[in-house]
Amino acid sequence: TSGDFCDWHYGVHGSYCYTSEIGTAFHQHPDDIDHIAVRNLGLGFYIAEIADNPRERADLEIANISQQNYLKQPSMVTIPDEGDIPIEICVSNQFPYSATDSKVQWRQVKPSRMQSDFGPREWSTTPWETASVKMVDDGCTTSAGNGTLLQAMLPVSETATGKIHYKATVSTLGGADLYQYPADGDYYVLDVTYRAAFGSVFGAFFTFSLVATFVWGGLAVALRIMLGDDGEDDKVYEGDLRGTQVEVGSLSED
Repeated sequence: TSGDFCDWHYGVHGSYCYTSEIGTAFHQHPDDIDHIAVRNLGLGFYIAEIADNPRERADLEIANISQQNYLKQPSMVTIPDEGDIPIEICVSNQFPYSATDSKVQWRQVKPSRMQSDFGPREWSTTPWETASVKMVDDGCTTSAGNGTLLQAMLPVSETATGKIHYKATVSTLGGADLYQYPADGDYYVLDVTYRAAFGSVFGAFFTFSLVATFVWGGLAVALRIMLGDDGEDDKVYEGDLRGTQVEVGSLSED
């Protein structure tokens, strides 16, 4: 295409136009054109990649907006005493995010009784679960100003212990691009301890009273029986035998 054609596209449609040279001379020989096209094959894939909403991609990359977003690291995560665990993403106010298409992925290995340690082999076979995000009122700070806080609640059991892997995917409003946090397919590791409650004060007093009643009450009854038994019931008096017929047998061989 010519430069005039690209100018017309930009003026009429507001789109970007890219040109690629397929020859080095006027009336280039077809064999040379094929050779140059093969050598420039990567450029065609690059054009196809950025063809989906190039204006949005260019604006985000030129202004370095996507690099301002970040997923909070484990040291910044506050684990509550009960309930789900919140994972937060700080997004720049200039970033056109989509809360519907953005998500947080997490996974947790549930160990068996025969296993005590878990390495990459066990983690690799554990599927990722997805948690949706929503905007919260609390704000955050990016490297270039204020940002919007997106929060995902991970449904982690209060009795769970071990490690949790988590990562985030933030989508643009137009859905043309997805940004991974952290980058390069990495993930964060969060240590989780036992959080379940051990009971209430009323339950503790009730259990103590019940146990004390059975233990000390049973001991008191046993001591009373032991100390009060003087053998009076086993004695036979002469007065009790008067008027009573007693049969006496013989044990001799005759």
